Amino acid sequence: MFLMPEVFINIFVDTTIYIFFLISLYIAILVVKYFDINKDTYLQYSLEKRTYLVSTIVQYGQFLKIVLFFYFIFTLDKLSNIIPGAMCAAGVITANRYGVGLLVLKVLNLYLFGLWILANRVDLNTKDYRFTKFKFKFFIAIFLLITIELILEFLYFNAIDISKIVSCCGVLFNPISSSSVSLLLQIPTKIVVIVFYSLFIIGLVAAYFKRRAIYCFLNILFLIFSILAIIQFFSPYIYELPTHKCPFCFLQKEYFFVGYIIYSPLFLGTFFAFSEWFGAKFLKKELNFFKASIFFNLIFVMILTSYVFVYYIKNGVWLF
Repeated sequence: MFLMPEVFINIFVDTTIYIFFLISLYIAILVVKYFDINKDTYLQYSLEKRTYLVSTIVQYGQFLKIVLFFYFIFTLDKLSNIIPGAMCAAGVITANRYGVGLLVLKVLNLYLFGLWILANRVDLNTKDYRFTKFKFKFFIAIFLLITIELILEFLYFNAIDISKIVSCCGVLFNPISSSSVSLLLQIPTKIVVIVFYSLFIIGLVAAYFKRRAIYCFLNILFLIFSILAIIQFFSPYIYELPTHKCPFCFLQKEYFFVGYIIYSPLFLGTFFAFSEWFGAKFLKKELNFFKASIFFNLIFVMILTSYVFVYYIKNGVWLF
């Protein structure tokens, strides 16, 4: 499996990024231990210069991780052509016990790296380096998760057995199946849709009154129920097929990669919501990301809702 070009590229690039992060980890530990802006020593001067080096490495690493995440999804789709039973990335990611955890961790790390870059930019705009130690402590915590991610990636690709039949998305996202998400899929579709729109509306109210902690929590729930709503309600309208409930298939070229257009505003909107709380809580700074978060969340909701109305206009029926 490691000799497959797409898999090899994933492993090679991720490992290369990890090596650079490992170098950054060494500097981060030195900064956390010895950095003191009030000291005028050679070590302090050296650490100040190295902080810029680490910042550059992490920012470029973050950019590559974003690109590599999309390539990881592309790799899963390629693997679906050779793994029996798989029709898309859904069947491939559940081919063994490591896949789902790996995917969740990759998404989580992208959010965390985004928050780190935010902390770094705020710190660079201060004259007293007040957040330098904080951002490097934060980086050390993220590095631990990156280590787990890389280990899971090796284990995941190594454990894929192309002679073993896996479940297709039609089975995985069936509420009566025994898949890892079947319990959540047992929530009635109407309840999921009501909660989905309610969280968005309540979030608008929380943003208006600048309740950052509440807005952040609502966006965590909004992210979860958005995925559930896509699976249970919106995906049949996207595919124009009542029985097709997969959050991965519309990432493929057969559907013009529309999934990337759908998911991008969701991740951006929730990220800005998390950033607003993160900035106020840890950086003691109002970042005023409410408008950006609401804008992208609104775009996401409008895109999904448009599929429902367009289908009804074309066919004269609802799929529920």
